[in-house]
Amino acid sequence: MKRLIMVVFVVGLIFTLTGYALAITGQCSNCHTMHDSQGGAEVGDTGAQEKLLRAGCAGCHTGASGETGTTAAGAPIVKHFSEPGISTETGTRTGPGATNAGGDFYWVAAGNDAKGHNVADLGIAQDSTIGLTPPGWDPNATSGFTFGQVAGGAASWTSQLTCAGQFGCHGNHNVTSSLDAISGAHHNNDNLTSTQASVADTIANSYRFLAGIKGLEDDDWEWDSVGHNEYFGRNDTSTERDDDTTDTYTYTDTISFFCAECHGYFHSRIDSDATFGSPWVRHPTDIVLPDDCATTKVFCEYNDDNGDGVPGQYSMTIPVARPVVPASSSSTVTPGDDTTANGAIVMCLSCHRAHGSEFDDLLRFDYTQVTVGAGDGTMVGCFVCHTDKN
Repeated sequence: MKRLIMVVFVVGLIFTLTGYALAITGQCSNCHTMHDSQGGAEVGDTGAQEKLLRAGCAGCHTGASGETGTTAAGAPIVKHFSEPGISTETGTRTGPGATNAGGDFYWVAAGNDAKGHNVADLGIAQDSTIGLTPPGWDPNATSGFTFGQVAGGAASWTSQLTCAGQFGCHGNHNVTSSLDAISGAHHNNDNLTSTQASVADTIANSYRFLAGIKGLEDDDWEWDSVGHNEYFGRNDTSTERDDDTTDTYTYTDTISFFCAECHGYFHSRIDSDATFGSPWVRHPTDIVLPDDCATTKVFCEYNDDNGDGVPGQYSMTIPVARPVVPASSSSTVTPGDDTTANGAIVMCLSCHRAHGSEFDDLLRFDYTQVTVGAGDGTMVGCFVCHTDKN
């Protein structure tokens, strides 16, 4: 009988491991420790952790000297101890060959609050100027949200930003602890290669463990420019975002809504009048990049470097979101398209890095170098979309 039980257990274990074969791989001891003690010393580098982990978020995702892209254990690096080098793709210190897609927390950790998010788990001090409550905070942005309400829906925050949880970006907002909020997600992730997060009904199958958010995850976190993330967006032409009294969020699965979970007013209060459109109060997001070739050639020249009115390839510096989640990344961008995998949706991350950058406001480019009427044809920042301004 004992043999039968053992056989059943082993068979069950095989099926279980097979089902997760493409999730995190390697020795369990790479991440976990049973007693946090070996040879009379602590195993974890930051003291005892929840879930029998050797380290918390910072310990796993911080790059040691000489590590680039990923740590020796294979975790994507979000914070370096030394300033990243220059990306040959973007010409900045963020981008392929310099940082992963989200940028880097290096600059804000070094004390420049304007250059990144102040995340407590990473040992980054709170921004004393802004305070705990994020700019543009809307307590109602995640009201009724499947994965909980950020900050519990309070009028103002009582805790510093964390990696995950109730006051964080990743995981379930119903729990406070970052590690509790993403518990099991690393093991249940579909795989470690390109993942099409097109359902997003669990933490594990959501884009980058961002609850409910869809997208395509690049297999090396955009460390090189061979492939890239595909962010999900919608062409939201509703008139619900037209004043300072009504803040509704029609779509809660886009990358711009993810940003709106903390910075809601920047996403929901766009217009200054009762009609959707100009004059803008804030730059629109979740809006299709217009194809205006027939009249002014304003937007159809996205990333066009020869002035022929034909859109160029996908820009790693100024990316666009797609109206559907593709199975693989594409270099084709079609302004005016809000229905196919080659479509072009303006999003928050078209201009900003999620983690941080060397530029103020977490921008992807040096805003001071965007000079109207320079006439030098430089494809910098705003000019990637607004080509006629240069």
